Amino acid sequence: MEELIEKYDNFNKAYLALGRAIEIDKKLKTIDLHGIDGDELFSAGIIQHFELAYETAWKFLKVYLLTSNQKEVNSPKDTFKACLTHNVLPVTIVNNLILLADARNETTHIYSKILAREICNDIIKHYEVLGKVLALTKKHAQDFEINLTQR
Repeated sequence: MEELIEKYDNFNKAYLALGRAIEIDKKLKTIDLHGIDGDELFSAGIIQHFELAYETAWKFLKVYLLTSNQKEVNSPKDTFKACLTHNVLPVTIVNNLILLADARNETTHIYSKILAREICNDIIKHYEVLGKVLALTKKHAQDFEINLTQR
C-alpha cells in the first residue's frame, strides 16, 4: 500500500509541476524578452514536465491496478486499456491517455522548434486529462476503501 501512495503522490506532484510550467509559459509569452527567442526554452520545459507527469501517471496506474484488481500490466497502453477493462477510467479518458502515449513517444524525436511548439500545444490541451485521472482514481480507490493520501 505504501508503494501505491508514493506513486500517487509522485504523479500528483508531477501533474502540479506541469501545471506551473504551463502557467509560466503563458506569462512569459506576454513579456518582451528584448529579442531573445525564449519559445524553444519554454517548450523544452513544458515537454520535460509532461514527460515526468506522463511517466508517473502510467506507473501509478500500473501499481493501482495491481493493488485494486490484482492485474499486472507492463506497458503504458496496456495499463490504460486495463483501466478501462476494470472500470477504473471511462473510455474517453483512456482514449485520451492513448493519445498522450503517442505524444510522449513523439517527444523523443523533436528536431525542430515548430514540432516542439506543436507538441507543447497538444500537451496543454491534454493537461486536463491527467487531472481527471487523479480525480477518478481517487474516487475509485475510495470505493475500494483504499486511501491514497494516508502517510
